[in-house]
Amino acid sequence: MSIDKEKLKILLYGGGAVGSYFAGALYLNGHDVSLLTRGDHLNMIKKSGLKMNTHWGKFISKLKVVKNIEESYDVVVLAVKTYSIKEILPDLKKLSNSNNYLICIQNGTFTYDFLSKEIPNANILNGLTYVDAVRNSPGSVDQFGEEAKIIFGKDSISDKEEKDLVFLESILNSEKVQVEFSSNIQKSIWEKLIMVAAIGSIMSFANSSASEIFSDNKLVSMLENMVSEMNLAARSIGVNLDSDYEMNTIQGLKDRSAEIHASLKEDLDNQRPLELNEILGEAIRTGKINQVEMNTCEEIFNKLSPYISGGKKYS
Repeated sequence: MSIDKEKLKILLYGGGAVGSYFAGALYLNGHDVSLLTRGDHLNMIKKSGLKMNTHWGKFISKLKVVKNIEESYDVVVLAVKTYSIKEILPDLKKLSNSNNYLICIQNGTFTYDFLSKEIPNANILNGLTYVDAVRNSPGSVDQFGEEAKIIFGKDSISDKEEKDLVFLESILNSEKVQVEFSSNIQKSIWEKLIMVAAIGSIMSFANSSASEIFSDNKLVSMLENMVSEMNLAARSIGVNLDSDYEMNTIQGLKDRSAEIHASLKEDLDNQRPLELNEILGEAIRTGKINQVEMNTCEEIFNKLSPYISGGKKYS
């Protein structure tokens, strides 16, 4: 599928911190952007615009906000939690057509695999994001650091399809939204899945900050075991990460430990539903199907699993 224009009509489906930031930033870049959200967040943006406090400065984004599907779009970016994908499937079927792209930016492999089966004729792109953003109050979003990246790709594509995706990358890419086409999207997905699943799960398991994790040798050892087990799970399905991936991932987490915000830990603290089954659970299932021992991952998963549905204080 080819896109032959440089200003796109884009829907960000989901008004959490990530969806709000990318919606606002893409609007500032000149695209026709809508954000699907609800409640006070929608009302405040309608009234005053989206207030953005970012690494590049403070802005007000006068993007459109909607609470229902009303139009068609060139690009739909799915920015909801993974556990919500099945619930919004009817909307996604309405949104998808032969002339647009649906980009999945959830952690893990579930969303892309599920939608590819449920909407087989849609142009669905596998993807991920690296961005540190929080929504502290309705109508606003705070973003930290110089990285605000969306990576997308698709397995087994033709030269023509790759050319189209490289062009899409060039249309969307900017300083505030760094967009990257990956020719090995499975590798990109697993690199992030392992990192996010490991640090978020161990922080939740230990009820500790990332800095506290790295001051405890036993917890560091558990973290290293998780990264190693999930790397073996990836390798078992033909996803070969770099030989120094494990070492670099642990060191990178340690170097950034003072500033790491894990959404899994925040959801657990606030007794919200957890993306545990779709991220760490997916890695465990992949490993076990292929006879990979996932002992540390399973220990942590089993401790956290009673809290998956939310509404329960962790102890």
